[in-house]
Amino acid sequence: MENAGRVVALNHVGISVADLEAARRFWSEGLAAAEHGAFGWPVGTVPADESLATEGTAAEVVLVRTDAAFMELFAFSSPAPARREPGAPGITGLVWATADPDDTRARAIAAGGTSLGERRVSCPDGTPVTLVAAAPDTPTGLVGVLVQVADADANTLPTIPGPVEVEVAGGATAAPARPVDLGVNHLCLDVDGIDVVREGLESVGWHHDVTVSSGGIAAVCYGTTGDGVLVELLESRSPEAFLSRTRLTHP
Repeated sequence: MENAGRVVALNHVGISVADLEAARRFWSEGLAAAEHGAFGWPVGTVPADESLATEGTAAEVVLVRTDAAFMELFAFSSPAPARREPGAPGITGLVWATADPDDTRARAIAAGGTSLGERRVSCPDGTPVTLVAAAPDTPTGLVGVLVQVADADANTLPTIPGPVEVEVAGGATAAPARPVDLGVNHLCLDVDGIDVVREGLESVGWHHDVTVSSGGIAAVCYGTTGDGVLVELLESRSPEAFLSRTRLTHP
């Protein structure tokens, strides 16, 4: 297969939130992300626990989309979320493109965000968002992800092509947060040839075997990199798959 065994792009980031309605208001009303659906699971759902390598999980989830990527908003009812420790490895910031960054900043603050200075806001769950001006005919919404690990030169994430740019920096000094803890908890990569990609990422400790879902039109696998970053591989085998990139368009 011509495209077997490659990372295609960033598909989505997952964010653990304290208040699902507050998060929806910030990302949808403040930053103009479009809602894409919702799901949830109760305590005792083994596949969810295996994916997150955490026992006893339960959550309600709302999905939103921008021009170039999706986002998952997780409201965990079990285990109880806590604030992330400063210096924990993982995603420490997002970059958001918009036609008018100053107007978007004002709307984001009105929708529950906190000002972090010029063209920067924090979402209600603590993740900094840097607002940038979108050039003509380029994506708006999520266009950048900032990842912190202990040593950027020894980074174990695979190369992730655009349109969402993933920037890795050093400086992580704390233990990894739990997936339920507040803030961005994982990044999901679109892949072709999930088994080949998985086998090639030797530094990742995979939590489970590849799972085929949705009647065979999608395959997923979660793991943790040697840097302590939670990652998901997603192969959409049909344009009808729930998080297929073909769905990344606004009405």
